[in-house]
Amino acid sequence: MTGLFKKGYSPMLKIMFSVDENTLRQARLIAEKHHVSVASLLRNYLATLAESGLIEGDSMTGNCQALFDYSLGKLSRHKTRRILGVDDFTLTTMLRVAGFPPPRATNAEEEKMLDDIKDVHFAKADDDKDC
Repeated sequence: MTGLFKKGYSPMLKIMFSVDENTLRQARLIAEKHHVSVASLLRNYLATLAESGLIEGDSMTGNCQALFDYSLGKLSRHKTRRILGVDDFTLTTMLRVAGFPPPRATNAEEEKMLDDIKDVHFAKADDDKDC
């Protein structure tokens, strides 16, 4: 042993970052369901990302790039399926095998959802006025 650590052992470093409340709530639920901590989920995700080989090249290509963009919400599910030529089940499986997190909605999809919510909300408000 050298100092406090065994030879070849890398000490854990602490990191700090911000995350929105809903994301943290969802992460806690996932962690609880799988009997692990949120820190453990993050550690595993970062380790998977670090081992993915993404650092070795300037950019990803092909299927990996499409999956990564889909995971980040840069590509819609439909476009990603078309690019990869797969169905929903296969797309989900590929995403998991690649170690990428579930996708977030694209900006366009988020805007459409917000518009739909506004339409429902305002339609309900108009119905309430008629009573």
